[in-house]
Amino acid sequence: MKIRNFFHFFQPKDKVFFSLFGQICTNLVEMAGKFKTEVNKGNLSDDFLELMKAYEHKNDDYTHTVYDELNRNFITPFDREDIQSLVKALDDIADYIYESTEYIVLYKAPYLDAYSQFAEIILEACKEIQTTMSLLQDFKDMDRIKEACIRVNALENEADRLLSKTMVKLFETNDAINIFKTTKVLENLELATDQAETVAYIIQGVMIKYS
Repeated sequence: MKIRNFFHFFQPKDKVFFSLFGQICTNLVEMAGKFKTEVNKGNLSDDFLELMKAYEHKNDDYTHTVYDELNRNFITPFDREDIQSLVKALDDIADYIYESTEYIVLYKAPYLDAYSQFAEIILEACKEIQTTMSLLQDFKDMDRIKEACIRVNALENEADRLLSKTMVKLFETNDAINIFKTTKVLENLELATDQAETVAYIIQGVMIKYS
């Protein structure tokens, strides 16, 4: 290995990783925004599913690129385990949004107002995560990062309450088939908020280690 390449191997790759984190967050915000828009319009078509699939596949590509960079680079902006956990949780958000869409479109789950409410919660959580990732690179405005993480936690609690309230109303219908279909949608949407909270916890852990 040439000396120049040797030293290049050991150089920090903060810009590479944080650029990828930024692309993942942008994709998630766009995906959550489109999900909200289409659900609010009552669009339960195959086109809606294909749109969400495209976002989910793009997120997979970014995630694989992060893993490739981890294998390629000796020095990382923070612990490799934290990076792996972070990108997995971010990818899971996209997966759960897509899986929710699958149940809505393929299984003809009837429309519920709760879908729109979950969509709003997920979108706001993704925006808060995007804010934290933009500030984390230079560890600047730590108070704002902490505030965003707390907000994501509050949103997850809001999603828990929404799930419980909606499930109570569902079981009052005594419609077993539609209860099954809509429960799958609601559970996946709530799981997306769980993963957003996981991202917030990971970011808070990184702050503690490196601040």
